[in-house]
Amino acid sequence: MASSSMTGVCADELQCIVCFELYEEPITLACGHSFCKVCIEQHWESREEATVCDCPNCREVFLIKPKCQKNVALAKLIEQMKLVSGVNEEKMKLVPGVNEEKMKLTSVVNVEERRCTNHGKPIQLYCKDDESFMCVMCIVGQHKNHEVVPVEIVHDELKGVLAAKCPELSKSKQHLESQLHQLKRQVEQTQDSGKGTVDRMEEKRLALYQYVDKSVDLMKSSVIKRQNEKIFLLQKQMDKVKEQLNSLQETNSTLKAALQDLETISFLQGYKDVIKRLESVSHFQSLKMAQPTVLDFSKEEKNLGSFIELHENFLKNMKPVELQMSELDQSSLRRLYGRTPSLDPNSAHRRIKISQDLRTATRTETHNHHPEHPDRFDFWSQVLSSDCFSSGRHYWEIDVRSSSRWRIGICLNSMGRKGGGNECRLGRNPESWCLRKYENEYYTRHNNQRTHVLSVPGNPERFGFLLDCEEGEFTCFRDSQVLHVFRGNFLVPVKPAIGVYDDDDSVRFCSF
Repeated sequence: MASSSMTGVCADELQCIVCFELYEEPITLACGHSFCKVCIEQHWESREEATVCDCPNCREVFLIKPKCQKNVALAKLIEQMKLVSGVNEEKMKLVPGVNEEKMKLTSVVNVEERRCTNHGKPIQLYCKDDESFMCVMCIVGQHKNHEVVPVEIVHDELKGVLAAKCPELSKSKQHLESQLHQLKRQVEQTQDSGKGTVDRMEEKRLALYQYVDKSVDLMKSSVIKRQNEKIFLLQKQMDKVKEQLNSLQETNSTLKAALQDLETISFLQGYKDVIKRLESVSHFQSLKMAQPTVLDFSKEEKNLGSFIELHENFLKNMKPVELQMSELDQSSLRRLYGRTPSLDPNSAHRRIKISQDLRTATRTETHNHHPEHPDRFDFWSQVLSSDCFSSGRHYWEIDVRSSSRWRIGICLNSMGRKGGGNECRLGRNPESWCLRKYENEYYTRHNNQRTHVLSVPGNPERFGFLLDCEEGEFTCFRDSQVLHVFRGNFLVPVKPAIGVYDDDDSVRFCSF
């Protein structure tokens, strides 16, 4: 067996099967087998049928004698093997006691034994042009004239490429670790600040309970005091009436006794006493009693009702405090309120083409075959979303890099669709609000009122929109910068809306 080399290619793979030596001026036939040029020509000349040429390995017959062109890559590989083998032999001669067998073992590189699926030979080469592994037999055919190197060489090259990535990767790792540390610190600070606030609120709740209890106790005390005073006065009147009633009953008994006295002298003696008693009680008949009244506690109840109403209004108007816009960047808006609206094909103007995923609106040069529909715009090249919002917060973004003139916003579902009047055009009526780009300038429009937006540097590729129905706000963003805030009644259903006005321009709802 011929000697092997430090290139990782076994010398046996580079032997000609005719002479069993390393290839000399190797050529490769169309069948993929290689031979020394002299060996293959001698083989053909020795054939009885000189006009027929075959492959000594696979016996494939070639009706026309192949041109024996030198396999440059294979020849170069053999030269490298000879060079490296010679160096190794010189080194081994300097080490006493090293026999030929040991020299052969040390010269062989431990290469993973994987075989070529085409030829069954060990994979020892790498084609840089096709970025594929190959054996020595693959040098001809589809890899002919390609840059082919031993796998060890490309291994070192690619390992160097990966090593060059390490500092960048380490830097990115340090950056992310720093960001993570900052976020953890913010979480801790937020937890600490929230805990203190919650504790203080609990203290205020107890104080509020005490204040409510004290207020109700005072009102109850007022009611009971007035009630007792009234009962006391009525009790005194009752006692007086009872006293008069007793006196009247005694006088009545005396009168009846006098009328029953038949003895003349006795009657006359008691007559004056009876008359005095009758005179003392005569004024009872003219005694006027006050009209019966019931205490009116409506004032106390009204005071308590006002107290309750005050707190009801306070609770009604006290909404949960949400994150302020200054605390939110666009990544937070996407995570908390992100939506990806779908376009409504039934609303699209005939020159608006809707993508299959219902995200992109493209203006075409000619009309599309949209069927008649009452929701379809028939003059302005506009389209609405099929999504409808009337409560909560909703955030979406629109990619505008493929459009130079557009209107983007929201509108009531009742906005007009038919005709070219302002009642059908975004931003030109009370039922729509939009951000507009025209001649590289940006404006906002509502009810035909235009406001120039000054702070839009460069040529942004996307814009963000936040609809807060309860707050009645529609906010336009460029990155995390607030461009404009519309205010209106957004508790009635509104829809995202798009207008595209130049042929071949398109805008797209971004996916989250």
